[in-house]
Amino acid sequence: MQAGTVLNTPDGDLRFEATEHLAALQLTRESPVRYLSAEQSNSSVVVGDSLVLKLIRKVSAGVHPELEMSAYLTAAGYPNISPLLGFMSRRDGQGEDNLLMIAQGYLSNQGDAWSWTQNNLERAIRDELADAISEQEQHYNALGELADFAGLLGQRLGEMHLVLGAPTADKAFKPEPTTAKDTQAWAKDVGAQIDRALQLLKLNQSQLNPADQALVSELLAQKKAIAAHVQALAKATAGGLRIRVHGDLHLGQVLVVKGDAYLIDFEGEPARPLHERRGKHSPYKDVSGVLRSFDYAAAMALNVQGVDHTPEANAARKRVTDRYLNEARVAFTQAYQAAASTLAHDWQDANGQDAALTLFSLEKAAYEVAYEAENRPTWLPVPLQGLHGLLSGLRPISKPVRGGETS
Repeated sequence: MQAGTVLNTPDGDLRFEATEHLAALQLTRESPVRYLSAEQSNSSVVVGDSLVLKLIRKVSAGVHPELEMSAYLTAAGYPNISPLLGFMSRRDGQGEDNLLMIAQGYLSNQGDAWSWTQNNLERAIRDELADAISEQEQHYNALGELADFAGLLGQRLGEMHLVLGAPTADKAFKPEPTTAKDTQAWAKDVGAQIDRALQLLKLNQSQLNPADQALVSELLAQKKAIAAHVQALAKATAGGLRIRVHGDLHLGQVLVVKGDAYLIDFEGEPARPLHERRGKHSPYKDVSGVLRSFDYAAAMALNVQGVDHTPEANAARKRVTDRYLNEARVAFTQAYQAAASTLAHDWQDANGQDAALTLFSLEKAAYEVAYEAENRPTWLPVPLQGLHGLLSGLRPISKPVRGGETS
């Protein structure tokens, strides 16, 4: 890879390319190698505790977003990622590249933010049940750490979006305004996903508890109002910036490194084709992904199996998870907005920012409903309650801005 070797084979040329960062590692043949747990779309090995080789198992022809995003952010000097070191690809007979392997810097970490959050929530619940610990100590020891990290994650995401939203001659990364055509496409796509979610909720309604069955009935009764609401939300996003985004961001795609947040796995949603995963989108797609992940983290802690579920313990879990959700959401959102405040949005609607966040939160919740209905039906109440909460109290949101001023 360091030598930039090209191997000619009957199936195409195997090309090895490296960045300047790879030579600085000074790896040897004796460098230890260990395997990381396999993921859905790739497998990874660590070399010398300084490099990760990610083997792409789902190979597709074309520019791979993981390679493209890693290269762009590394070149831009964005620090809170695993930097690109090199890659291996196959150039087929049609001249198209197929990414086979990518080399990135290894980040010594405290685990992904999902596991780290679960551990801290369990600690907060134990603290809540311990009479000897003061309320101030509880906050500092666990919930305070969670809120602080949520704020740091919001800051890092905002900083990354600033890099991706900066002017550039690279057409693949050049920021663009959201046009009427874009809003129509988003309305159609999100509307279709919500329709699918409602169909699945209806099919699974009888398996839910009475309270959740009532939520499903309310949503089904509002189907026309929901469709109109989605149209209005999408229309209100006109003028917002479209940039390259992570595309599949949640707590599992974040590493905790010395208390800081590092973003990983930029391949986008694996089920989508490469050209869609490389598309430009609203930054609020990433924001909504993190906020929905907070909901899941709280639900997991609330319903974890194999622990104390006495009435006292359940009440403590509810207090802790409610407080976590509120504090994490506020800390994350405020930090993100502060860090990304100079993004060149030109909202044509005074509520464009709120509309974008709600629209893509609905998209994410609808996706989650479909996933849970088809894979983990017992978890269906989590996205159901999220979807219902986002759609409660439907009302018109449009407030045109005079003279095209931004909000």
